[in-house]
Amino acid sequence: MGLIIILGLLIWGWAEMSAFIYIGIEIGGLLTLLGVFVTAILGIALLKRQGLSVLSRIQADLAKGRAPVTSIADSISMVVGGALMLIPGYVTDGIGLLLFIPGIRTLAGVYLLQWMARSKRFTSFTNFGNASFGKGASGNPASGTAGHQHNPFTKRHYKTTDDDIIEGEFEERPDQDHQIGDKKGRKP
Repeated sequence: MGLIIILGLLIWGWAEMSAFIYIGIEIGGLLTLLGVFVTAILGIALLKRQGLSVLSRIQADLAKGRAPVTSIADSISMVVGGALMLIPGYVTDGIGLLLFIPGIRTLAGVYLLQWMARSKRFTSFTNFGNASFGKGASGNPASGTAGHQHNPFTKRHYKTTDDDIIEGEFEERPDQDHQIGDKKGRKP
């Protein structure tokens, strides 16, 4: 895995340097350097403009009671695209710019969400519906959580013998001292 990362960084560096040299020969060194700053500013502007529209779509989906999965996927890919446009280089700027195109950003965002759901780094503190979470060492949910850490942010859908059940009755009685209109001991 480490060798793949090193090779990827070497190929990425070679591609960035080749793009700098080619563009520098075509338009000149000063304009090439200026272009890097312009693309960074363009990336921030795109992220701000399209980010606000995605945020309003998320709010509209939540107001209608729908899960904003595509909007979240769009926002994840736009954040990655904005970060790529801030990194100096024309190859990363090109990839970052592609992540702002609506159809491509949704596909890339869905892919990133699926990658996060499979990655052990993210599933260690979140639960994306992993069926084996919370099962005991024998794989039986009723055997407790032996061998696994308890995630306080997920609901347990199984009962163990350790669960305490408290039963009782409840009746609400209004307290006379805290009613509206009670000022200085006078009743309404």
